Amino acid sequence: MWKVVAADDEGYIREALKKLINWEKMNCDLVSVLEDGQELIQCIENESPDIVITDIQMPGVNGLEVCKYLYETRPETQIIILTAYSDFDYAKFAIKYNACEYVLKISIMDELPEALEKATGKLTQLKKEIEKEEAAVSEQRTLLQQINQYVEQNFKNKISLDEIADELHVNRSYLSRFYKNKTGINLFDTILNLRIEAAKEYLLNTDMKTYEISEAIGVDDAGYFSKMFKKITGVSPKEFRKQGKDEKNY
Repeated sequence: MWKVVAADDEGYIREALKKLINWEKMNCDLVSVLEDGQELIQCIENESPDIVITDIQMPGVNGLEVCKYLYETRPETQIIILTAYSDFDYAKFAIKYNACEYVLKISIMDELPEALEKATGKLTQLKKEIEKEEAAVSEQRTLLQQINQYVEQNFKNKISLDEIADELHVNRSYLSRFYKNKTGINLFDTILNLRIEAAKEYLLNTDMKTYEISEAIGVDDAGYFSKMFKKITGVSPKEFRKQGKDEKNY
């Protein structure tokens, strides 16, 4: 159920809100009915309601100040304004602070249920949008994990963007853009970096020749491998191996 709090400085309105509105029928729970705006703001902070019903003219903190507070701090909260006056300036203020509806007290029994229906409709739509966004984020997180897992398991093979896309059942262009947007790095730069790290291990711990290491990490062209290795590490594969041996001997 949607949580509702309300405030009005007139006792008969508070009683009407408590006793004459069928809250349960509208899938709402009226948590508190208060007398002024200061109490209302305190209640909002404590209860985090979905819907706030506020009179405009109240002593101390008035309803317009409550609307401003909600607009600035809890924009998802639906606001229904109560007033005894059909004042265009109030209507403009309600629009400015994104109030859901503007209800005249003289027509409260007819207009408030309609306003509540509108408010709960907006809340339902907002909830669906949030759930959709959360699902999309979850799916994207899962896709990124799948890409990373596939790359880590296969970077030593001669893999292509098409092969990765086919394996993960996504469009190749989308895959490339998605990975760059999420990581800030081109997918094949990541693959190349993994290959260079693997090549370092081979250079330091085996007697494999440069072309053999190149093949072992999925690069056909040994010349290209040497060029990329130097670009990333600052030294050639041969120099890297020599430095590693010198450090061990030292």
